[in-house]
This record gives sequence, structure tokens and C-alpha cells, in this order.
Amino acid sequence: MAGTKIGHLRVERGGRAFGFLPIATAADGGELGIPVHVIAGSNEGPKLVIMSSAHGYEIRQISVLQTLFQTIDHNRLNGTLVMIPVANPVSFEMGARCTWVDSLWGDSGNMNRLWPGRVNGWLTERFCYAISSQVIPGASAVIDLHGSTSGLAVAYGYLGTGKDGDLDYDISRAFGHEILVYNTPEEISEKRQQGTSKSWLRSIGIPSYSCEIGEFYGLESERGKRPLSELFRGVPEVGVTGVTNVMKHLGMLEGETSRPRAQVVVQPELNLRPSHGGLLVTNVGIEDIGRIFPKETVFGTVISPYSFKELETITAPFDQNLLLGSVYLKPFTKVNPGDYGYLVADWSRTQWLQG
Repeated sequence: MAGTKIGHLRVERGGRAFGFLPIATAADGGELGIPVHVIAGSNEGPKLVIMSSAHGYEIRQISVLQTLFQTIDHNRLNGTLVMIPVANPVSFEMGARCTWVDSLWGDSGNMNRLWPGRVNGWLTERFCYAISSQVIPGASAVIDLHGSTSGLAVAYGYLGTGKDGDLDYDISRAFGHEILVYNTPEEISEKRQQGTSKSWLRSIGIPSYSCEIGEFYGLESERGKRPLSELFRGVPEVGVTGVTNVMKHLGMLEGETSRPRAQVVVQPELNLRPSHGGLLVTNVGIEDIGRIFPKETVFGTVISPYSFKELETITAPFDQNLLLGSVYLKPFTKVNPGDYGYLVADWSRTQWLQG
């Protein structure tokens, strides 16, 4: 039976392999590489690529790949599963969003703005290029997992393009996030997100799904009498269920998908960023993601760590605001001007999708 080749790794049907895609030699003499797991099913079939931790301070979603590695039975797998647990090992090492080397001396360090990378580019571009040239070719679909950080909680995905029957759209529904964000081309341009993995993959015709993995306490309208503090879905469950749903949709695994009763599509994905640096005292947190808040609700207040003076309040901008993400540390979170604070969507632009 034909095998699978990823970089220098070659795996026969019914086998597994692990190795590193070589990237460069660091200035300290250490070798830099991207870790890759390959599980080749006993039967031919689609190729699914899963990437994680393009931003090095987003690590919780690595548990999704770890669980899949431990539970996927290659004897029952059709096709090939390729997993990259840490796409950017340099930013991971520093616990930072971006590659610090490029951020200090290069042109950019944000891996999710540089796809498909450059063979002769800065380090982050070389990470992208290694994956885009050695891993992505032949992929039936790609899942790019992002997630909550040590200070920011998020729990949603991005709606695919097209409609029922279009694979990009279908896998975004099949993954099973209760909240799906639809970004218009104008919003993508305004946010300078043309270089995301999602944008690049769609431009070359490969269906993809990007999402933010985090704990979720449920949509407010779906919580019923359940206590606000009662966890609805946790990590890694939400990611493992989502990936296996996609694999079932692609025919890589047998069985029915496990999807929510309803999903909601919202616009826009608006970042409410602090204008002043200091300490952000928050009035909402992880358990409030999925809730709806009226206009001018005070989400948080930035105070000076020196004078203790109130510098700024961050309030809800729409008549009804669906909370998508929030800082959550108590008693406060240190923020810089333009940092992440809260993510909201306009509830009046909601579209309900039945499961």
C-alpha cells in the first residue's frame, strides 16, 4: 500500500511517525525545527492537517492534539492525519504572541499574518514556508487551532465561505462551535488579516477552519436554568469533538457527528482595546462569554498602577452585545495601549443555524 511523505518523514499505511521539519540553525548553535506527527490510516482517504500554537502564548489547544494522538486508532482511520502541535516553537519558548527575534530585528513576528511565508524570509516566514511547502500540499482540509491565553478567554470559530455543500462552509459547521463569526472582506482588510492561514488556504482552494479553543459556559439563550457558573464545554473536549466531527464529515472516521442543537452566526468580531496602559479591572470573565449585554455596560476599567487614578472605562458599543472574549484575571490584568481587552459582536446581526 502506498505510504505518505511529509518532509523527510515517510509513513506506510497503518503506521505513525514523528519528527521535525528542519528550519535553520539559531545564533546559539541550536537547531530549529517544527514538530510533526503523522498518522497514516490503514486505508486510503483524505489528508487532514491540524496546526496549533502559531501564537506561542496560546497553548491550551495543544491538549487537543495530544488527546487525538492518544486516541486515534490508525486501523480505523481512512486517510492521513497530520498534526503540528507547535507551529512556532520560538514564540512558544518565550510564551509570546510573536517570534521575538523578528519582532525585535525583523519585519514582523506574527505567524498568522505571513502565510504562505518565504523561503528566504525572516524566521517566522520560514516557519510558514516550511509548512506551506512540505505539509499542506495534497491536504483535503486544514484546521488551524488558536485559543485562550493565560489572560484572555475566547470560545468561538469562523464561518466558512459558501453554503451547504461547499466543504469550506460545511467543515466550519461540522466542527460544532456554538458561536461562528462571519468576517466580511472589508473587515479582514481593516484588521490587516489577509496573511492569515485561513485567507491563504482559501485563496489556493483548500478548505480550512480556524477557531479559538476555550472553556464555554453556553449561549445565554440556551442556558435555561443551568447556573451561570456551570461549565458547558471544556478543553480539550471541545477541540477533540470538533476535529473528530470534521474527520467523520470527510469520511476519515465512521460514525455520526456530535453537533450542537443550534449555532449562531454573528458580526462583527470587534476588539474593544484599551487606549491606555495600566491595570484592567474587569467586571466580566470566562463564564460570561456567550451572554448578551446592553449598550454602555461597563466591561472594565483601566487604572494607573502608580497613582491608582481611573484612566479609562471600556463599555459595550452596540444596543445588544454578545461577548466573544474577555480578560478574566483578578484583581486585574496588566495591559498596554492597544492590547486585548474584550471581543464583542452585534447581537442584532445574528443569524441562527439549526443543527
